[in-house]
Amino acid sequence: MKSPELLRETAKVLEETEEKIKSLTSLSPRKKQSALNKIREARENFRKMADEVVIDNEELANFFLKRAVKLKNSTNDKTVERLGEKEYMKSVEVMFRYSKATPYDFAGYMKYVNRAYKAYVWGMVSFFVVTAFLPVEFKITSLILLIPILLSLLSLRKRGYTGLMLAFAAIPIPLITGALAVRAYIDVFISPSALQEAAQGLGVSPTTAQIIAGIMVLFGIAELLLLSYAIYMFYKHRHAFL
Repeated sequence: MKSPELLRETAKVLEETEEKIKSLTSLSPRKKQSALNKIREARENFRKMADEVVIDNEELANFFLKRAVKLKNSTNDKTVERLGEKEYMKSVEVMFRYSKATPYDFAGYMKYVNRAYKAYVWGMVSFFVVTAFLPVEFKITSLILLIPILLSLLSLRKRGYTGLMLAFAAIPIPLITGALAVRAYIDVFISPSALQEAAQGLGVSPTTAQIIAGIMVLFGIAELLLLSYAIYMFYKHRHAFL
């Protein structure tokens, strides 16, 4: 495999970049220290990953090396002044984020992200099923969330950071809705008035209303479990998203 060698070379280039950062005068002391910390950690991340590679991704490893060389070449006062402090720090941040994402490309960690993605998909499917028999305000809420959820799914599939943020923003409301739905559907079994109201609202017999409520309770519980798992795993593996 060539990936380990390329990752070690990337770490070496970042080590040289670190030395060049120390001599910069065009960065404020605070930004300079921040750049040093991030490059130092990125260097160690690449070096560590070189010893843990299980997936040989030579093309990506070579891409990281080229980005490291580009950053190294731009680490001088003349270039930093031309680019601006903000733009240079953005390049440092990108290199840092690449290093944090390496386990997902070289160590097989994407399987955890894929599990979270599937849990998110089925959790949201359960959410829309659960709201189908709830009052109209819940249906409106689900329709409002439909576009952000679809956008998050598309972006998450491409490991987009925007998709991750959309998922974090979208999940709380379905979780709350799921909890309210489970409580409401359980009431159909323990409250005669709730059973009668459900049967009349659905236009079915009380027995059929209880069957529907039972199915919805299962969907509601599935929604809570799946979305809770998804938000936990997405946060835990947030560095996979760029």
